[in-house]
Amino acid sequence: MIRAFLALELPQHIRSQLVLQQYLLPVARRVPPENFHITLVFLGDSPVHQLEELHLALSNLRIPPLQLQIKGLGLFGKDTPHNLHAVVAPDAALSRFQAKLVTLARGCGFTLPSRRFRPHVTLSYLRAGSFDRIELETAIVRDAQFATDPFELRELALFRSVLRPDGAEHDVLERYGSAV
Repeated sequence: MIRAFLALELPQHIRSQLVLQQYLLPVARRVPPENFHITLVFLGDSPVHQLEELHLALSNLRIPPLQLQIKGLGLFGKDTPHNLHAVVAPDAALSRFQAKLVTLARGCGFTLPSRRFRPHVTLSYLRAGSFDRIELETAIVRDAQFATDPFELRELALFRSVLRPDGAEHDVLERYGSAV
């Protein structure tokens, strides 16, 4: 079994902009910049044969050029925040592409939860007691105008995720499309 997900890798200049913003935020556990990505489909613990079937399907997939921008910050976990992230600005092409990937993964036998797609880049995983909520929410409001430069992506990656005590480690298993 391999813990896997489909995601978009970010260009280095966008990672750099996110790192600068990340260090302005009052959090203890920052995601390392090499782990910054936009998850499109979380596949979970997956059998190798299923990932191979998905790989074959993705090999023939046309990856549309995606014009994206990150605008603003947000929290997941209404009553108890557990994720601080940068928000990917709404984009119809990205939403269509993500829905296509979900359909493709389900066609390969993956059981995926039905949830609304909210594209983001995780900056920090929050643990209870590791941050001051008022201080964090104040920083998010202060930096509400945060935005990266616009960027284009033309490549999809299949990642393996290995959970470690100090955080997840992500490795690219395969890339699809052409890098710009």
